[in-house]
Amino acid sequence: MHLHMKPKESLQFYRKHCLPNYYPLYPPAEEMNVDYEQFQAYAQLPVTPDIFITPSELRYFIKDVIGCVCVNPGRLTKGQVGGTYGRLFIKRDASLEQGMEMRSPCAAAEVVKI
Repeated sequence: MHLHMKPKESLQFYRKHCLPNYYPLYPPAEEMNVDYEQFQAYAQLPVTPDIFITPSELRYFIKDVIGCVCVNPGRLTKGQVGGTYGRLFIKRDASLEQGMEMRSPCAAAEVVKI
């Protein structure tokens, strides 16, 4: 993700790229074997995760994107000073397990500055 994306563009990036393709990362680490011939058949996930945590250089945020709570806690440290981290409290509604409409879990989240 580009550091100079506008907030709306970064959320579109999450919706269109990160959520359907959140594993494996591209390019992968050198020690990770990825069969790119099978990548399209098996790496596209048909479900959206309930919670997606992606620390990055971008400004911290917590957003609901297509039913997924996306959390970017920012960096824990910034040079010699403290940065930010995320704190989550999640309570899943048991009635959602019975085939009801998918919604984001009940989540209380905050980004804490160090």
